[in-house]
Amino acid sequence: MIVVVVALYSWFETLFLLSILLPEVLTFPTAHQAFIAWSQFLVIPGMEALFSRLMYGPQGWSRRAINIILAGSFGLALFLAVFFSLIAAIVWAASVSWVLFVVLFVILVPGFVFGASRVVSRISKRSVELETARWLQDKQRNLTATDRKCRNRGIRTALWIPSVTVLLVGIFLVQIWGVFSHVVQPRVGTSSRFRVPVPLTWVVLESNRQLADGYVWANGMAGQGSPLLNIFYPRGGLRVSEWNFRIQVSNESSPLETASGFPPREEVMGRHRFIVGSEKIECIEYLPLYLRPPYVQNSTMVFVECGGSPRFAAGFQGEKVHLPTFYRMLENTKELK
Repeated sequence: MIVVVVALYSWFETLFLLSILLPEVLTFPTAHQAFIAWSQFLVIPGMEALFSRLMYGPQGWSRRAINIILAGSFGLALFLAVFFSLIAAIVWAASVSWVLFVVLFVILVPGFVFGASRVVSRISKRSVELETARWLQDKQRNLTATDRKCRNRGIRTALWIPSVTVLLVGIFLVQIWGVFSHVVQPRVGTSSRFRVPVPLTWVVLESNRQLADGYVWANGMAGQGSPLLNIFYPRGGLRVSEWNFRIQVSNESSPLETASGFPPREEVMGRHRFIVGSEKIECIEYLPLYLRPPYVQNSTMVFVECGGSPRFAAGFQGEKVHLPTFYRMLENTKELK
């Protein structure tokens, strides 16, 4: 039960933070993002209050929870204010006089260390008192050694859940973001004429399904690796690509721009042709001028423009590793009857 409660709280916090990445609030800054940022002064101390309830029982928990939330909301801000004020005072003193610098350093730094150690000492003493009270409660409730052992094992396991959650989200952020964007926009690849099977782990950044203007379009991002993974695995760094498609859904609209004649032939690296229903699509791979030889051999970047049809067009730019998936997406695009 302890593990389940902590896991649910951790997942709620994860989804709450990921809501910043929703397409409608992705512009910066927004009131939604500000609300999420400021609410962390309550949500994160709330996790500590939850652990206090699980570890030390219900007795006096309301008072402990209020103290924890107040300390988390204002105590951290006070600590940071004092710390940076101390640093600023020492830096200012060093710019004025070495004598003043030495005097302030000798007075302020030991004073700060002494104050911090006193706070830690009081917290440790309070923890001993709470542990003693919990032991007495266990004796009154006639808990067996097996019951206490199971509870302690659950608490130890639960303590790892927030850290593991942060680690997994940090490693698979782009993929989780992609799934999240598809949940919010479940029919992003479907129009009245075509069904584009956008991969579930590809992020949908923007889309337009308003048929009044005669077009349906979407663009997004494909990612692999993460900066966090790069710390442990040098080849696991974040690699990002951009994709898009445009569909004409109204016969009254002007034809879409095609890839015919673009880019210049001397920049073309390859061509691929697809048949989507009754539409013939040609994709031209090219490199812009700033990536031309001698950088072509070592470049992992590729630019693709797909067209040739008055009703369907697509584009890609980014890492070559994502290009086969982009082509499979076009191959599996279906024309709806």
